[in-house]
Amino acid sequence: MKWRGSILLSIVLLTGGMLMIVYINKTVPEKLQRESTIILSNQISEDKRKNVKEIIHDTQKLVVMIETENSLGSGFLYNKKGDIITNAHVVTGSSKVKIKMANYKQLEGMVIGISKEIDVAVIRVKGLTGKEPLPLSKRDAEVGDEVLALGSPLGLQNSVTSGMISGVNRDLEIPPFSYKNTYQISAPIAPGNSGGPLIRKDTGEVIGINSALSEEGQIGFSLPITQILPLVENWSKHPKI
Repeated sequence: MKWRGSILLSIVLLTGGMLMIVYINKTVPEKLQRESTIILSNQISEDKRKNVKEIIHDTQKLVVMIETENSLGSGFLYNKKGDIITNAHVVTGSSKVKIKMANYKQLEGMVIGISKEIDVAVIRVKGLTGKEPLPLSKRDAEVGDEVLALGSPLGLQNSVTSGMISGVNRDLEIPPFSYKNTYQISAPIAPGNSGGPLIRKDTGEVIGINSALSEEGQIGFSLPITQILPLVENWSKHPKI
């Protein structure tokens, strides 16, 4: 079965010399952009909640907001070379991008690899060289696995939502990209989440890249990290600069 959906992309416009972000006809106060949103189930035990909070805290430090002249998205540090994984549609048409860390420190990055068919790209940020990256899962997710989605939905940096893997092996066509064998997730995501990590709630390991949202309902889709890792590793070893 093929699905059609919407890429999670926020548009950035330059008007009168000021940077403005259009979020689905809704203006977000600047003050809100500095607040962290955490949505967790009330059923989680106190001990488990503490562990989840620690995982969120550690992960947020390595999740970034990405700005180009035309878009706003998310990404995460994946190796000690300072390489950031994100979606291709976030950086399409750009060679240099602005990176904002969780502590609001701003850095510059260069796109060193981007696919025209698979919605994935890699950005190298020299300012992050040597920094410990997020752990990556070596096994595929299964239906029922509890997950956390991190990113900057609607420009709200450091946002976190929780849910589960509600489906696997979902195929979508959102030209020019084809999304094969994606994870269907119940964790709420929105424009600006593009490129952010989907992590296991119990370990903090990255299992996917939040990439698309269905037009019919609030159903999110993530590219499995195991699927795109060979492509990403090749760009990291042989950067296209």
